[in-house]
Amino acid sequence: MRVHQISAPPSPALAEALAEFEAHFTYPLGVGKYFRISHGEDYTRFFRAQGNGVCFIAEHQSRVVGALGTAIRQLRMPDGTEQPVAYFGDLKIAAEFRGGRVLAQLAQAADGWLRPQVGAGFGVVMGGTTLTPETYTGRVGIPGFQELGRLAILRISGGESQEPPSERFLSDRPSVLDCYQRLSVGRFACPAAITEHRSKITPVWLITPGSSACGMLEDTRKAKILFAGEGMEMLSAHLSCFAYGSVSEGAELIGVALSLEKNSGLPALFLSVPERDAPALCDSLHRYEVLVATAVVYGTGLAKADWNINTSEI
Repeated sequence: MRVHQISAPPSPALAEALAEFEAHFTYPLGVGKYFRISHGEDYTRFFRAQGNGVCFIAEHQSRVVGALGTAIRQLRMPDGTEQPVAYFGDLKIAAEFRGGRVLAQLAQAADGWLRPQVGAGFGVVMGGTTLTPETYTGRVGIPGFQELGRLAILRISGGESQEPPSERFLSDRPSVLDCYQRLSVGRFACPAAITEHRSKITPVWLITPGSSACGMLEDTRKAKILFAGEGMEMLSAHLSCFAYGSVSEGAELIGVALSLEKNSGLPALFLSVPERDAPALCDSLHRYEVLVATAVVYGTGLAKADWNINTSEI
């Protein structure tokens, strides 16, 4: 078995093998609903959009049997400072190779690249995942990962047609990032990275009057496409850099974002919030159809806290 370390588009043969490999994996999205992911011909683009992205691909007899994506990216700490950390995602092992050496070889390859550069890392695991990092980290030289926080992943659609929102909600990148930093104090938060690498739509920066909630509307269709269980593409936007002073103010911004993304031909909106905020937020969004999935943040070298995480980067 060979482990490839790639930080650019893979060769056509490897891209084809990766597409075949990831077609077999599905992920839960609410009760009885699932989706699958395609990273397209440029498998590493999704991770390069977050920072210095590298993917580790395990190949056996010209067949991909495992994958692990990583990126060295900036993370805002609860005290407002920033530091580079490792992000882990897209860990997949072919069913017949689970319990063998594939996971260890992928993890050791990633650890060898990351450890000289960062001292902390995190990843997000969707609820319903059978094996969690606590079961396969903390051995063979791999740092132990612990639960750091819980998220609710919301996919919002429907609702009555609304007039396009007033221009008073439209803003710019510096203003939104300043607001995001202020509203994220006390939480870990993921600043916007290279959105143009992943988003087909031009990002739209939003702030409510009074700067009580903020966000950035984007998609991931250049780097990652989601398909529903029946094979149809799940056309969705993402509300990134989402932060709010209160749940009601967050709901107001979501309504604005939904009006804008429907005008872009994207009928649904993904976002994440700390799990404890989800019930009140869903009550405030009663006129929409809201699917809720749970997720857990695991990591090493970081403390437990609430997290503001962009669904466009999970």
